[in-house]
Amino acid sequence: MTATGAPSTVRSELAEALGTVEDAMTRSVVSVSRDMPASEALTYLSRRGVGGAPVVEQGRVVGVVTVADLTAPHPYARETGPFLRPHHGAHEWLVGDLMTQSPVTVSPEEPLVEAVVTMASGHIDRLPVVDRDGGPIGIVARDDVVRVLARVVARTDHRADPRRPVLLPD
Repeated sequence: MTATGAPSTVRSELAEALGTVEDAMTRSVVSVSRDMPASEALTYLSRRGVGGAPVVEQGRVVGVVTVADLTAPHPYARETGPFLRPHHGAHEWLVGDLMTQSPVTVSPEEPLVEAVVTMASGHIDRLPVVDRDGGPIGIVARDDVVRVLARVVARTDHRADPRRPVLLPD
């Protein structure tokens, strides 16, 4: 890959080197439901070692919730008074109260480089990978991208030019 190429050439070379979202995604999706209590969702995510998960309802991704969403000061405190009561009079905050609605998702066929640009421009750490019907089939997170980059760099190192400069004696 040449660093001096036109931006579109570099991007297409990167797309070829990195592959598709499907090549990088984690296939086992940890997901939560909208009506799951926030404390239960936090425990669930923590036990599985993930920082966030898609919110799935009737087999479709309807939102994303992160550990930060679940542990942040709750957004409705100002609306309901100083007592930090859950929204809609519930006894506890639910995932649906705290999730990001209308999540950004990707398809498995999308070039990974495009997903990376989406993640960077949107300040997003993970993207649910969905099928044509919006059902979750995987997730691509920063760690997945780093793993692919390491694999590409390792492959590139093995193809190094065997011609090396030789110092000749005086």
